[in-house]
Amino acid sequence: MRPPICKLCTKRFSVKDGGLVRFADFVPLPKRQVGHPRGLEWFCDEHLDAAKVLATLSLSEALTQLRSQLKKE
Repeated sequence: MRPPICKLCTKRFSVKDGGLVRFADFVPLPKRQVGHPRGLEWFCDEHLDAAKVLATLSLSEALTQLRSQLKKE
């Protein structure tokens, strides 16, 4: 599993300051395989709620929308 680094802003954080979001294209790793599952990503507290709202999308689609939202801010 990757360390907690926000997929959107690349901020490093402790796990208590963010969380994982499982997107529609989530694929768990096979038993005993080490790595990071596809469709599961870390987000800091600042971006976590917005990412959760988009969890029904694929990770790629969600990131496109999240980046678009950031540009508008």
